[in-house]
Amino acid sequence: MAFNLFPKPPAKVKPAEGKARPELSPRHDARAPASQAPTSAREIAAAVKNRSLAPVAPPSVTPATDARERDITLTGPHSMMGWTIGLQQSILVAEANPDLCTVLENAALLHGGGQTQAAREILEHGIANDDQAKASALAWLSLFDLLQREGDHVSFDRLALQYVVAFERSPPAWEEGGTRSRPGARPVTGGYVGFTGKLSAAHAPQISNLMAAAQKQPQLRLDLGSLSGADDPGAKLLAEALAKLRKRDYPLVLQHPEKLRRALDQSVTKGKIAGEGYWTLLLELLQWQHDQKAFDDRAIEFAIAFEVSPPSWEPPTNMELSAQPVDEAPAVSASEDSEMLVWSGTLTGSSDPQLAKLALFREGRHVVAINMSAVERIDFVCAGALLNSISNTESQRKTVQIMGASPIIRALLLLIGISPRHFIKKAQ
Repeated sequence: MAFNLFPKPPAKVKPAEGKARPELSPRHDARAPASQAPTSAREIAAAVKNRSLAPVAPPSVTPATDARERDITLTGPHSMMGWTIGLQQSILVAEANPDLCTVLENAALLHGGGQTQAAREILEHGIANDDQAKASALAWLSLFDLLQREGDHVSFDRLALQYVVAFERSPPAWEEGGTRSRPGARPVTGGYVGFTGKLSAAHAPQISNLMAAAQKQPQLRLDLGSLSGADDPGAKLLAEALAKLRKRDYPLVLQHPEKLRRALDQSVTKGKIAGEGYWTLLLELLQWQHDQKAFDDRAIEFAIAFEVSPPSWEPPTNMELSAQPVDEAPAVSASEDSEMLVWSGTLTGSSDPQLAKLALFREGRHVVAINMSAVERIDFVCAGALLNSISNTESQRKTVQIMGASPIIRALLLLIGISPRHFIKKAQ
């Protein structure tokens, strides 16, 4: 019997006559894909990585403004979201961190933009209703920190009881003296209020909250550094509130008013056409800053422009508080032996002067230690610039260590992509 030594190749299968051949390229779909703006903090952070030219938009909606309305726009370091990514170095957003959850990410983003009350509310709601937030110790610690800063001892104690049940360990202790302050300075107690965006009539509820908080808190800090502009009605509302607090001799600390003052100074050169709100707010800021010479000059110009009697010079009596030089970068304290870069207050924008000192400080050092114990807030743009600075520092085979960052600031830095390994309890 004969056998085939070489089997025949399989017969070729001819395609069926009626069978459609697969298309080599997908058909064009004329329908435009639906686009949706980022709705969470993680999506906004990811947009920094994926969108190289488009500006990052804030998560909140700003009311439309009449095109005929006179307004001013502040110049200087960019605010939280007014940042064109194409003009900056790219920010690499790390993968999700196990310490983070959606609630904490959104709260950290709000706090970075100066919306402290909104950050507190979203954390309180999340810890009560969101399973991931309930399991996130960092979310609880962030809420503890905000309650401590606001001086809300009752809510702090209530949360402490819930924390013991949830984690079966001791909660953070309430620290007498309230909020953090720069090393070597007298502690500043009381609450914190920050305005963001364009100052307008839409800020009326926030200004009302400021006045209500002044009835309860022994002292308040008003941060104006994140304002991106102002219109005349908004300026008038804030001027009236500041005048009431000044006449009450309330111990209000104005933080970062210089940028707003410069913008108002430029606007009032137009005279009466600038609007009365701009004038009155500028005169209020000059009194709170105890700048009598500039006040006298502007008061006379105001009287001439509006044909009224010039306002009288009646500054707050507590000059130590109202004229606190919060914008000056703090010096490194002697107790730290000049081996630690100390930051304090609020850091905003990619060109913040305190952040700019990092490049000089790291020269000649293998370990770059940054003390953030006295930092109140860092906005989203500055956090991204800090990430870039850390990356540049590590490219020189140096180690960056961050100490004392509050939980909610740590959450923002983790969200933007700074590694957990950078956060330590004590310099090594």
